Amino acid sequence: MPEAERRNYKNVFNAFSRIASEEGVTALWKGAVPTMTRAVALNMSMLVSYETAKDAATAAMGPEASAFKIQFGSSMLAAVATAIGSLPFDNIKTKMQK
Repeated sequence: MPEAERRNYKNVFNAFSRIASEEGVTALWKGAVPTMTRAVALNMSMLVSYETAKDAATAAMGPEASAFKIQFGSSMLAAVATAIGSLPFDNIKTKMQK
């Protein structure tokens, strides 16, 4: 940021006290709603996609399949689904916090 726009906090405690005194205590929670919304989207897509993929892989491969293969494949699919499900919220959160 340009020098005129910098806040030049000395440390985190100085930042908290200055924000609370200059902008009000509620300013400490700016950005909390978009961050929580992103967290909900991320966790929901991660948990749902992993469990769904794990159930489908277990049904397709049968009980004799390696647990490691099922977990690894389910994790990879869940990672892709999580990225797709949470990136729009992450983008919105970043734009709102800027």
